[in-house]
Amino acid sequence: MDNEQAVLEISAVEITKSLLSDLKQLSRCAGEPVAVVFADSLLRKMRSLHDMYMDDPYTEIVMALHDALAYQNNWIEYGSEQYQGAYNLFLSLVEREKITNVEVENAILTLEQIGFDTLPFGVKLDNNFPEEEITV
Repeated sequence: MDNEQAVLEISAVEITKSLLSDLKQLSRCAGEPVAVVFADSLLRKMRSLHDMYMDDPYTEIVMALHDALAYQNNWIEYGSEQYQGAYNLFLSLVEREKITNVEVENAILTLEQIGFDTLPFGVKLDNNFPEEEITV
């Protein structure tokens, strides 16, 4: 690993750590008017992380949460417990120097289990069409 890559990983982790304070505040004031301040700050930091470190594993997890929050301003709909769960998840992740693809997948699944819709932009399938028969 070259020095540039090491700096990149450390920087992405540091930005991810900066999300923690906003998540903590959102867990305390979800549903209150002041929550908009922390949601705005959180979403801006998430987009910054994406712009600077698009290929970092932490970014993939952060953007999954970003999509859940940003889509149709859904950040308003999530509650204190969900933000606390996201805080706990990211706290556990940033304590590691490096995360694997499996850990990325597990973290996104954890966000889903907490109640965040990490794929809000997904395509809805129409199940009214009969399935094609495949003969071999």
